[in-house]
Amino acid sequence: MKILEPGSFLAMTRLLTLPSIFAVLLVALAQTGGFTPQAERGRALSLELCAACHGASLAGRYGPPLTGPRFLEHWKGKSAGELRQFIARRMPLGRAGILNETQTLELVAYILQANGYPAAGAELRTDGLDRLVIKGP
Repeated sequence: MKILEPGSFLAMTRLLTLPSIFAVLLVALAQTGGFTPQAERGRALSLELCAACHGASLAGRYGPPLTGPRFLEHWKGKSAGELRQFIARRMPLGRAGILNETQTLELVAYILQANGYPAAGAELRTDGLDRLVIKGP
């Protein structure tokens, strides 16, 4: 058995589960300013309205994960516009329809960036989301 230095990233990844690794990476990304302002607002909104079901890091809790292979497999081939419509019409569970268009776009920006999609030069807008197709894991 190879002994790893206690502080090494490799040592941490062997001790963590995949959802935990995503959580660590999301925290690191947020701390380095990796999210756009729109996605950062989505992150804050997610902590307020989505974390109870989807977890603080979007790795899933009672609801499905919004990051990682399972999320990407489910949404594979669908557009970001379809994701926006789903969120707008069905989320949050039991309170569907409370999100305005700006909030819905903020959540979509956060979810996409949390899944590794690069930020665009401008904030997401409804009219361009159907051209952005989500790829699988």
